[in-house]
Amino acid sequence: MDAMNWVSLIGAAAWTPQIVTWVYWFLAKPKISLYLHTEPEIGYTTFGPIFNINLTLLSEKRDITLNKFSIRIKHESGASYTFAWAGLSESLSEIQDPLGSTSIIKKTYLPTVIRVLHTGIAQAFVRFQHEQFKAKYKENLKVALDKFQLLKISGKLRTEKDIEDLTSEKEFAEVVKLFNSEFIWREGKYTVVFDFQSPNKFNYKKSEYIFKLSQDDIDELKKNIDNTKLSLIQTAKRDIFKNYKSEEITWVWKYPELQKNDK
Repeated sequence: MDAMNWVSLIGAAAWTPQIVTWVYWFLAKPKISLYLHTEPEIGYTTFGPIFNINLTLLSEKRDITLNKFSIRIKHESGASYTFAWAGLSESLSEIQDPLGSTSIIKKTYLPTVIRVLHTGIAQAFVRFQHEQFKAKYKENLKVALDKFQLLKISGKLRTEKDIEDLTSEKEFAEVVKLFNSEFIWREGKYTVVFDFQSPNKFNYKKSEYIFKLSQDDIDELKKNIDNTKLSLIQTAKRDIFKNYKSEEITWVWKYPELQKNDK
């Protein structure tokens, strides 16, 4: 073997570890790890059943893009519900004024994609909404809004009482009925499973978590049903009367303990 062949061989050998590294990183599937805050936020608003939670995502080996994030919530009775992410916010920094009050600077994202870097962690407050409710509400609300615009154009919404009486109209009565029928929370134990989707392959070990709601929790949360009707009426009043000042609505939230179900 002449000198030039030896040089070529040595050069190729020198590049081999780098090539192996490149191939490894190209083929290696990222591994997603999920860490949850122990107190989710359970509620019911004009967006329907709500499940919000602070969480941390970690991607090992490679960065990953997530384009869907959902949870399955199942009651001990067997009733099962799918919640899809409706948005998330990330805390960027904290600012403290001379008096000691702290303000948190947040960035809010639409539920499109989230990029998790393998060089760090992603911490976010994720808002989940009940998919079935969203579909029904969208359909019923469109019909009610069409009726609202018709009454508005015809001049039949002149006083606040005219608007308060809207719920007796069939189209609005259906929306109010939906708020009553889609209240899914009940006393007992719930299991929660988090799931992700990505354009790329990845590894993720699903875990099951549990939380419980008491009858007192349910009684308190049901107060939100009346709030949904009030919110609907106030929204209509703001549309008709430009100087109308809305009554502050106090929504009830519950923060049960969330535990990993190590069975």
